[in-house]
Amino acid sequence: MAELKKMEDFQYDIPVIEEPVTEPEHKPKVQKNVDLPQSPKRKLRNISLLEKTIGFLLLVAIIGIAVLTIQVRTSITQMTNEITETQATIQEKEESALKLEQQKNELSKADRIKDVAKSKGLSDNLDSIRNVK
Repeated sequence: MAELKKMEDFQYDIPVIEEPVTEPEHKPKVQKNVDLPQSPKRKLRNISLLEKTIGFLLLVAIIGIAVLTIQVRTSITQMTNEITETQATIQEKEESALKLEQQKNELSKADRIKDVAKSKGLSDNLDSIRNVK
């Protein structure tokens, strides 16, 4: 089995303070550096020209992107309105064409044509009538 190693005992010397530390009655007045709020001009003096240029370009880019976004959305809305109007006119024209087709079919029936012809005083000439299919 393993044997335990003997460790040396250390004694720590703690200095004994004979006299208590007292604070002086009058503290010397030390003027502290207090950061006063700076005016905007002084703050801008601390910023370099490169930083100002980058900030200005960033601001212009943000405003430009905002304007372009509004312009694109406006053009999309206009195009959507034009498409809707065009679809409405197409639908109206299709309905009109359907109604006219129905009227043509009703007016071109053989019985109706014969009735109109008789009312106008025309007679049937069976020799010249041909049936076309």
